Amino acid sequence: MKKCEGIWCKIYGNKGDDFVVGVCYRSQEAEDNEIDKLFECFRLAADGNRRLLIMGDFNYPDINWNSLRSDHVGRRFLQLVMDCYLEQDVHQPTRLNNILDD
Repeated sequence: MKKCEGIWCKIYGNKGDDFVVGVCYRSQEAEDNEIDKLFECFRLAADGNRRLLIMGDFNYPDINWNSLRSDHVGRRFLQLVMDCYLEQDVHQPTRLNNILDD
């Protein structure tokens, strides 16, 4: 069984200027329950009034970040990103024609 992998930390700043950083990887063969757990981590990290940076490779190459459209495989991830008010900061291909999701 392939697993979704992630590590999360909270970085404490001056005067409550804290933020959360997450680094995640989702295998293309990840099972639904593993993806559910990863998505729940996103929701928990995005819940609240804090700064958040999530980096990783989620293996959804068919998401078009300009039009916010996807095939059926990436649609749920794209909806999660929008529901959590997250933004894609990578705008040019990072490997071949793929824009890595982070």
